[in-house]
Amino acid sequence: MIRALWFETGDAPPKETNEEEARAILAKEKEEGALWVDLDSIKEEELGWLERTFGFHPLAIEDCRTQNQRPKLEEYPGYLFLVLHAPRAGTTADEIILDELHVFLSHRYLVTVHDGPLAATRETWERCRQNSHLNKGISHLFYVVCDRLVDNFFPLLDTIDEEIDRLEDVIVSSPSRRVLDNIFGMKQNLVHLRKIAAPEREVFNSLLYRRDPYLQAETFIYLRDVHDHLVRVHETIDSYRDLMSNALDAYLSTVSNNLNEVMKRLTVIATIFMPLSFLVGFWGQNFQQLPFDRPQFFVLSLVAIATVPAIMLLWFRLRGWT
Repeated sequence: MIRALWFETGDAPPKETNEEEARAILAKEKEEGALWVDLDSIKEEELGWLERTFGFHPLAIEDCRTQNQRPKLEEYPGYLFLVLHAPRAGTTADEIILDELHVFLSHRYLVTVHDGPLAATRETWERCRQNSHLNKGISHLFYVVCDRLVDNFFPLLDTIDEEIDRLEDVIVSSPSRRVLDNIFGMKQNLVHLRKIAAPEREVFNSLLYRRDPYLQAETFIYLRDVHDHLVRVHETIDSYRDLMSNALDAYLSTVSNNLNEVMKRLTVIATIFMPLSFLVGFWGQNFQQLPFDRPQFFVLSLVAIATVPAIMLLWFRLRGWT
């Protein structure tokens, strides 16, 4: 679906327009104001309308069509093309979904393209309809969308932090194969997030130093705030990766210690049965006259069989081996 908002000059609230009205507005080169066009699908019909109406480069349209692009900033004649990402939690604790947003930015228009609903554009759209004070130019509108996009990182990082705390407790109390799978799954998610946060940080860093005519001077301070958020996100992801590496080491150490405890107990049991095997084997030899013909020898063997393991077990406890 294609929808558009027309921001007139002054404090007038924006008004929604259709495709034909948006095309007419763009045709008037001297028309003052700003146009925001939002596409929530990447169907060929809508991308074709976008290419015909705005004259975007085929390579940029191809990026919108294929998706799974790396965050980047490219300059074309008359506009900027950006690829941004917004992560969100999936249905399970270890599932992360990356929503991709393509942005075309000029001094007269902002075009956002995404495949499916996107919280950042939906919430910004509603804010624009309800608050006329957002009519501060197209670059400020671009900042509002980007700010909401980057804010998606923080609830996800909070969820990851809670999951790391839970894993650390489970590692100490009851390590299992499932815990190991969760650790590797969390490390993989953090790698994916880092691959998004690092280049996205560089995109906004480039915007701050390019001084493009498409961005108003008063917008740079807001974009710097978005850049600072991404720097904090990147540092947090790195710290979580270190925590997961430490958690993996703790898991392996705990499993190794548990194995050592098991082996120690088995060794104690085997050691206790060694003299019993000797005694039973000794008294079980073929004598010409069996020792058990005399009751005192039978009682002596029973006492030895009961006393020797008890003495050994007591000695092991005194030495702290059990």
